[in-house]
Amino acid sequence: MWVAAFLSATVGIVAGRSIASEVSAHRRERPDRWWNPECDVCDGPLSISLIVCRPQSHRQRWVTPLIPVVTAVVFATMAVSVPTLWILPAFLVFAGAMVALTVTDLDTQLIPNRILGPATLVAVGLLVIGGLIAGEPFAILRAAGGGVAYFAVMFVLALLARGGLGFGDVKLAFLIGVFTGYLGWGHVIVAGIGGFLIGGLVAIFLLVTRLSTRKDAIPFGPFMTLAAIIAVAFGEAITQWYLR
Repeated sequence: MWVAAFLSATVGIVAGRSIASEVSAHRRERPDRWWNPECDVCDGPLSISLIVCRPQSHRQRWVTPLIPVVTAVVFATMAVSVPTLWILPAFLVFAGAMVALTVTDLDTQLIPNRILGPATLVAVGLLVIGGLIAGEPFAILRAAGGGVAYFAVMFVLALLARGGLGFGDVKLAFLIGVFTGYLGWGHVIVAGIGGFLIGGLVAIFLLVTRLSTRKDAIPFGPFMTLAAIIAVAFGEAITQWYLR
């Protein structure tokens, strides 16, 4: 397990550079770029650390070098949380999507289809293949149910909120529901309730500290992705604690 975690973290560093490149391209409204991240100032290649660019040493925004580190940690978390290594590739793609979509939503308050769509197709496809190899057909069916259930709840809430929730959040709910549903219904509930709980606490903090006002839009996607990662890693423990 720990070997898998180490290898996954190593893959996460490489994947993190790719994510940093794509989210930068999305933020600057450029074509998809999944490799060789560019400088925000001169479009030159970045250093290995992603802190500055090579041609003129322009300093990059603080989040850019942090992306590979966070991705490595999240990938390692997936490795020690999944019940079988057959589904680990699917969960790594899922985790990478969570990191990428968190940054893009914070940057632009959008969950882009150009990232969410391919990530969903690849991740769900790998999950089905891995689940069948692992001999867990019922978990695959539960995953489908989790995706549909979370999607339906968010869809209704989006209609009731009248703009308070974007349809990107609804589509993201399907992907999260599938992967948490594979692990168990309790994980789906933890992810769903956790997103609103974390979002509510952050909103209260921002209002109390006057870092934002009631009129400011706060992207909800990052709360969903954080709750999803927590659900994968600690969903069973949280469910058992609540049922005691």
